[in-house]
Amino acid sequence: MIRIGILGTASIARLFFGEPLKHASILGIASRDVTRAVEFAKHYGIPRVFPSYEALIADEEIDAVYIPLPPHLHCTYAIKAAEAGKHVLVEKPAAPSSDEIAQMIDACRTHHVVLMEGFMYRFKAIHHRVRALVQEGVLGTIHYLDFSWAFNIRKLARSPFRLDRMAGGGALNDLGIYGLDFLHFLGFPDPTLIHVSIEREGPAGVDMFTHMTWQAGPTFASITCGFTCDANYYTVCGELGSVTVPGSLSGRIRDNMLHLHLLHSDHRADETFPAENPYAKELDHFAVCIETGQEPETGGGNALRNMRLVEAVRERGQLS
Repeated sequence: MIRIGILGTASIARLFFGEPLKHASILGIASRDVTRAVEFAKHYGIPRVFPSYEALIADEEIDAVYIPLPPHLHCTYAIKAAEAGKHVLVEKPAAPSSDEIAQMIDACRTHHVVLMEGFMYRFKAIHHRVRALVQEGVLGTIHYLDFSWAFNIRKLARSPFRLDRMAGGGALNDLGIYGLDFLHFLGFPDPTLIHVSIEREGPAGVDMFTHMTWQAGPTFASITCGFTCDANYYTVCGELGSVTVPGSLSGRIRDNMLHLHLLHSDHRADETFPAENPYAKELDHFAVCIETGQEPETGGGNALRNMRLVEAVRERGQLS
């Protein structure tokens, strides 16, 4: 079993619990607020509490760390962990810039540890079904993809860093990066940016809503993300049919459904997928990569590609 230490008591870290892990165990947690760490550990049955991130990283019983801190802290603690010989699972975005991600890749490569970026949606069966439909040619050549993920941040209690540009916040880093990663997940070539529209909060504020149009081969992709409205769906349209998946991008543990339409027979079907915990599956995949030496599907190279696309959007939309 790979022994994991968590840096911080972020709400997302709570989602690893509730489903048994097969290849990993959560051994410790650290926080700048020890009282919060003690409460977190007691609630989730974590054996050890550390008074600082550095103390957890230095401990010889910890094999790997999970970093769900605000994005501007990812690079610093990923490198510290790598230098201590710890494998690194870091929440998306891996860092706010491609330069920082390159530093993380170099540090992990130098110290022979695994680097993986957390994209929990990749560990839900429903999205693998869609990828199979695309890659096996069931939908024919894909000509259009519509991907949208947004929530009204004013109506939901979400971490304040999302509205802090200096901390790596903004809808593009938080949600839009999923759409860009989804293009890679489906197997499309690196896309070319066609158009960007951005709504900001204040002249120098974070992006509150972004719409992007990309072209990847014969496929045009419309990707939207935002903190001002509610959306959670995608549709993939091919010459032979289409598939729509509503409400399944988040990590909520509930049943999911896709709607499939095939033109040649006017076949229409709904397929249901049982509730599962993608965060637990993600952590187990990370542990398997450590045990076997295989490269994670969302390793450093994938993180670098994603962030370079994000940076292209920033430059076009004058967010840099």
